[in-house]
Amino acid sequence: MSDITTIVRWYGALSVVAVAALPFITWLGAGLGPLRTGLVRPLSIVVITAVVWWPAATVGLPFTTPIVVAALGIFAILNWGVWWRVGRPGLDLRQLVVAELVWVVLFAGYAWFRGFNPDIAYTEKPMEIALLTSISRSATAPAPDPWLAGYGINYYYFGYQTISTLVRLSAVPPATAFNLALATLFASVGTATMSAAGQLVRLARGSRVAVMLAAGVGPLLVLIAGNLETTRRLLIDGRSVIDAGWWQGVGWQASRIIVDHNVFRAGDSRETINEFPAFSFILGDLHPHVLTLPLLASILALGLSLLSLGTPVSRARLAAIGAMAGLLYASNSWDAPTGIALVLLMLVLARRGRIVDWLVDSIVVVISAAIAAFPFALHYSAPVGVPDGTVPGWITDLPIVGAIFNTFGIVAWRPSGARELLIVHGAWLAIFVVFVTAVAIRDRSILKVDQRNRIWLLTAGLLALGIAVAWAPAVIVIGVPLSVAAWFVWRSRDLATQALAALFAFGFTLILIPEFFYIQDVFGDRMNTVFKLYFQAWLVLAVASAAASVVTVSRATGFRRPAATVVLALIIGATLSYTPLSADDWASGFAQRRGLDGEAYIASAGHGDLEIIEWVRAHARDGDTIAEAPGCSYGVLDGVPLNRVSAFTGVPTIVGWLGHESQWRRGQIADIGTFLDTRAGVANAVVGGDRVDARPSPRFVVLGQQELRGNAVCPTIAKIAPDVEARLTEAGWVIVYETSGARIFARPGDATTSPRR
Repeated sequence: MSDITTIVRWYGALSVVAVAALPFITWLGAGLGPLRTGLVRPLSIVVITAVVWWPAATVGLPFTTPIVVAALGIFAILNWGVWWRVGRPGLDLRQLVVAELVWVVLFAGYAWFRGFNPDIAYTEKPMEIALLTSISRSATAPAPDPWLAGYGINYYYFGYQTISTLVRLSAVPPATAFNLALATLFASVGTATMSAAGQLVRLARGSRVAVMLAAGVGPLLVLIAGNLETTRRLLIDGRSVIDAGWWQGVGWQASRIIVDHNVFRAGDSRETINEFPAFSFILGDLHPHVLTLPLLASILALGLSLLSLGTPVSRARLAAIGAMAGLLYASNSWDAPTGIALVLLMLVLARRGRIVDWLVDSIVVVISAAIAAFPFALHYSAPVGVPDGTVPGWITDLPIVGAIFNTFGIVAWRPSGARELLIVHGAWLAIFVVFVTAVAIRDRSILKVDQRNRIWLLTAGLLALGIAVAWAPAVIVIGVPLSVAAWFVWRSRDLATQALAALFAFGFTLILIPEFFYIQDVFGDRMNTVFKLYFQAWLVLAVASAAASVVTVSRATGFRRPAATVVLALIIGATLSYTPLSADDWASGFAQRRGLDGEAYIASAGHGDLEIIEWVRAHARDGDTIAEAPGCSYGVLDGVPLNRVSAFTGVPTIVGWLGHESQWRRGQIADIGTFLDTRAGVANAVVGGDRVDARPSPRFVVLGQQELRGNAVCPTIAKIAPDVEARLTEAGWVIVYETSGARIFARPGDATTSPRR
């Protein structure tokens, strides 16, 4: 299937879904005015998938192509029927066309870029294609875990479920859909942030040109901007930056700025992950934090829409927004508290001090979010918990206190330095300083402080200074701007200023949290907490910075306007050096475009792996299990990821990447290490031709180069005896397929009729 054909089919499926959900989404985003059209693409696939997924995960409705098509048709009829009954409220066709053109340009541009390096290889891409293929071939929710036969997926999988809906509707193979999904997400984040940034300028009563400018700068800062590391390195030694390559240069290194030292003992240094969207989309990981970004951006826009609706706000609309936020829990659980908190924060501004109304609204949002998330929570075991022996058992066993200790850790080592924080977040801090300075010049009453507040401010300032000097520079670098932003929310009487300051305060809070607390996950430190919260903060602060820049310039008068324009342009310009360099390195100078098939590269290894993947994909039935070598996380042999058959077919293997299964099952299976070691032993025994009682029993045994030579790159894989084929034959296994360097054996008595080659 050519790229053009797959793109047309993919775009057609997306368009059908968008048309079906159009009236609902335009009603949902009514407060955004014409900007609501930017949410049609990001939210339509979420809504349609949720309509099928919710009953599938609760009462067992099959998640199959016919069911998806039927649900799509019924939803479209009901949706447009209601639209007709309520008087056919106007649809802004002109703005729909504009939003669609923006989406198509972003989609096409990213798809073109992805074609220069489409390989689903390295980092966590094999894990991501494994989840996508499993969900795309399964009728259950959650789908079977492709790397732990007999278990369902215990991970944030709803984002993959939305992509699987498009796989079913378009009939595009998952390995190509993987790259088209990235293009879809890129474009959808663009239009959603266009709506959010534009809405902030609408609140400031900006001109149409100002709204359009913010709608352009928003996606630029969210999707294209990087942190200041690239510009810093270019100023020091530009030639070495250009020559360094992606992994050794800024492409990868810009996401690993903050390093913690003396974490649990002297000399124990650990990297934190400081990703931002431009890095993520260039790398091309279809990870939950990327899958969820369009939804989180849409919820930010919907929260801002509440500020334009007046009072009372429709409780039905609040419930629908809450449900969208609740789906974040199933897509990327880290984002759910953030999404809900954003909506509640905007409701604080919308209700303007009416506490009872705000409480009722908040209850509606939270309950609807819980209902939407219920199917996921029904099956999900959070992989959190303190390492054995760290906290006394009698504490961790307590009902509420134990849950707190098992979930949150305290940062007991010296966290981020001021220099590192400024490299990662300095652009947003600089734009914030320009913004609040401009506001203070325009409205000096904001700076007035009565005697009582002076005492409180002085006390808080001295306390913050003491903490910063003794321990955490972030208290000054981030905490002071946070306090200023909160003060501007409190003192300003301008709704746009309040909204912008509230978003800055919210983003700074997300950055400050992991300076003191982290989630107790398998990593045992704050690496993952920094990763997830910084990624959320980037979205919030980039949108706020885009709108604040436009508002600052548009409201400035006299010489201040060109001065503000130059300063802000320099700040924004400093963030734009990362993407051109990184993208050029990733695409190898854009020398050769190879298309969108993410698995085609496997053939270049010459081991027959792609052929056996295609054979298993064609012959495996629902409920089948395979036996292949039990792989190490991130392991690769000759450029092909370990557990390649289960990953690219979605057919469960006895056990796959053990490190990832250890992460996912941490809160579900007692003594997970012993359990996985036992599974690995069974997999090695079956592949090696031993007679063992494997449960679940595999239908096929894969014997390729990873099984024969994988021990050289992964100690989990056992060395195979030279006479392994004879041993398998003696055990009753029958060769049903063979190609250069690889064979597939079928279970004794299996009725597989495929010709042997």
